[in-house]
Amino acid sequence: MTVVRYLHVLGMVFFVGGQLMLAIVVTPAVHRHGTAATMRDAARRFGMASAVALVVLIATGVALASHLRLWSSPTLHAKLALLVLVLVLLGLHVVTPRSRWLSLGMLAASLVIVWLGLELAHG
Repeated sequence: MTVVRYLHVLGMVFFVGGQLMLAIVVTPAVHRHGTAATMRDAARRFGMASAVALVVLIATGVALASHLRLWSSPTLHAKLALLVLVLVLLGLHVVTPRSRWLSLGMLAASLVIVWLGLELAHG
């Protein structure tokens, strides 16, 4: 189970850390010094890698919830509801990629998911 937990944390670090890096560093720098094509390329590359991270997060999350018998936990239910919200926002963001509020909403929901994950693991 240690490997599963490691992969879960690694997926979270990539997905949420990548969102933070895009929001705080990449997007402002590209808007100031780059082109729309540069931003599209960065977002496309991050999007492909994020899809892999999300698959890893979901697969390992199911394994962890089953192993730890957390399926009846209200905290897990809240985490799963926020995951659905992130997936919806992600789908909308694919259709309207320049929407800053979608990116920030996804980031905020992702950060709350991390908090809830810590509650599940250590609460």
